[in-house]
Amino acid sequence: MTARWTLYPGPGRVPDAAAPDVRGRSHSISASVLLPGPDDGGVLVAHGDRTAGYALRIADGHLVHHYVHGGGLTTTVSNRTVPWGRTVHLEVRVDRLRDQQQDDGGTVMLLVDGADVGSGTLPVLARARTGYTGLDVGCDRGLTVGGYPAPARFTGRLSSVLVTAADDQVLDESLMWAIADAAG
Repeated sequence: MTARWTLYPGPGRVPDAAAPDVRGRSHSISASVLLPGPDDGGVLVAHGDRTAGYALRIADGHLVHHYVHGGGLTTTVSNRTVPWGRTVHLEVRVDRLRDQQQDDGGTVMLLVDGADVGSGTLPVLARARTGYTGLDVGCDRGLTVGGYPAPARFTGRLSSVLVTAADDQVLDESLMWAIADAAG
C-alpha cells in the first residue's frame, strides 16, 4: 500500500503532523512546472530545516535535491538544465536500501520528463523525524534545508506537488521517544 499527498502553494506552512511522512521509506516527489526563462527557479517543496529535512528546487537551471539528517547535508544535482518556455515534469525518487537494518540509507534519482538526469546516494534516511519547522510549497521560509537564502520563492508556474511514499517504512521508535522526552 502506498500513501499519496497532493500539496499546493499557499501563504502558510503545512505543520509537521499534517506533512507527508517520508521518514525511513522509499518515496517520490513530482511536479509539473513552467519556467518562463532561463533565470527562473526556486524551491518546489521543502520540509524541515538545516538540521533535518529535504528540499527539491531549481537552482542555476538545474534540478537539485537536498537531504539533511543529523546536520549532514547531501545534495544531488541534475547533469542537465531544466528546459524553460514549456511545461516539464520533474521528479525525485528516493529508494530505501532494504538490506541495511541500522541507519539505512537510500539512492536518489532525478528525472526531467521521465529521463534520468542525475543520481546519488543518501548515507542515512531519517528514521525518527524530518524536522520541526513544517513544510513549504513554492518556497522555503526560515532556516533553509540547503543553506540557500530564504525564502527562495519559485518564480515559475507550479500548480501542485505530488508526494508518494512506499509501504517500506522503518522507524526508530526509541529515538523518537528520546527526542520527545528531550523536547519536554
